[in-house]
Amino acid sequence: MQERGIQCSSERALELVTRVGYYRLSAYVYPFRVLLPREEQCKVSPVHYRSEKIRSGTKLSHVEGLWQFDRRLRLLCLDALETIEVALRTRVAYVLGRRDRFGHLNKSSLDSDACDQIPMKPGDMTRFELWIRRYGKLRDDARREDYVVHHAAKHGDPLPVWVAVEFFDFGALSTLFGLMDKADQNEVAQHFGVSGGRLLATWMRDLNYLRNLCAHHQRLWNRNLTYRAKKFNRTQVGPHLSHAASCGSRERIYVSLAVLAYLNRSVLPDSTWHLEVRDLVKAFPSGTHLSPERDMGFVPGWADLALWNDLVPVAP
Repeated sequence: MQERGIQCSSERALELVTRVGYYRLSAYVYPFRVLLPREEQCKVSPVHYRSEKIRSGTKLSHVEGLWQFDRRLRLLCLDALETIEVALRTRVAYVLGRRDRFGHLNKSSLDSDACDQIPMKPGDMTRFELWIRRYGKLRDDARREDYVVHHAAKHGDPLPVWVAVEFFDFGALSTLFGLMDKADQNEVAQHFGVSGGRLLATWMRDLNYLRNLCAHHQRLWNRNLTYRAKKFNRTQVGPHLSHAASCGSRERIYVSLAVLAYLNRSVLPDSTWHLEVRDLVKAFPSGTHLSPERDMGFVPGWADLALWNDLVPVAP
């Protein structure tokens, strides 16, 4: 790192590399590498834009600060994702269970068109058949859980949906929600201040992806997200989130963070999570050419928006 131009002591650099790993740390070094001339970009690979040379004045503290910032952001996201996932489990179980206690297993209690879709090539399993196979795997993995053993011994199988959701992961919950009757989807969505179950279904997919990134300690701060946040109608959400309906840079993390803040506050109106995120991002590592607006998709003037300041309910 010293030879490439990073200002650092050998002792401090060795300690950081030993703890974090050089390859992992290199992801936070990369933004400090000098851009290649335009005609040389992408010659080695489609994402090869920078040379090995480090920008003048780059310090190890800049790199470490970026890594620490990203780590704190992941931990905050996991906190909000837990709140939202548990609330979604509860509401899905309530709405679907009211229709049919075994609605997660009965196609007649779900949306028939969604269930009959074949997501892959013709002749493959339908979405409902794939769901039943996935459910069977989850049920088998949870067979020794005390609550599963107790309920099965007392009431037998199958398990009602309000028991079954406890061993669903976020992906399974999102899949089941996508198969639910549209009226049931809309009712669940309304509980979270969202008009339209399909919009909430899209968010659940995006948040499941975000959860997996966080759980596996992947970089967030300047990532191009695989699931780009879709645009939506401003009237589908409360005024706190309306600014994110069609703002730019939807492949960056800002819109996902805004959705997290909105849903989290719909579950916990007195939550201060959005204030913690605001303060963390406002303290983004200084002394560099990087910024939340340019590298994370934050909209101009974001810190003054009500979403990141008010301590009042956000739902319409």
